[in-house]
Amino acid sequence: MFAPRLYFRARPTTTAVLRRCLGSTADAQTLDARLKADLKAAMKAKDKVRLPVIKGILSDILYAEKNPAGGASFSRGSDADVAAIFQRAIRRRHDSIESFVGGGREDLAETERAKLAILQGYLPTQLTVEQIEERANQVIQQLGVTGSKAMGAVMRDIGISTAEAPKAKIAEVVKRLLTSSP
Repeated sequence: MFAPRLYFRARPTTTAVLRRCLGSTADAQTLDARLKADLKAAMKAKDKVRLPVIKGILSDILYAEKNPAGGASFSRGSDADVAAIFQRAIRRRHDSIESFVGGGREDLAETERAKLAILQGYLPTQLTVEQIEERANQVIQQLGVTGSKAMGAVMRDIGISTAEAPKAKIAEVVKRLLTSSP
């Protein structure tokens, strides 16, 4: 006759129990993993503000992954690459806010401010201009360089990630310091 088949199925709570026992890995998550988890939570909560922002960023990440700009490679696992996309999205939101305020559409500007706050929540606290100046001065003194020709060397050695400050802001500060130094 026929032998009975034995099926081994994992209990649905097994993974949840393991996660609880092993502890939370929220600190070790990459930005991409955090976004995907938050997308799921926003979908469940039917959050009308947070959901399109997260979907937009994930779309930007996918686009950057498929179409690398200037031959540069992009990695979803790299927080620096994902942070650069966040910086671009934040810059777009700032431009939108300026346009809406200039056009007298304060209601749309307020919506953009809410979306901007969501985006900024994913990045670590941004460095102030004074902090960037301090680091740049240290690098300039270590290298012993002056003049705008040394900007590449200073930018390479400054060690500020795109998650901490936009590259344009860093370059502006470094350029100002190099041209003002005697």
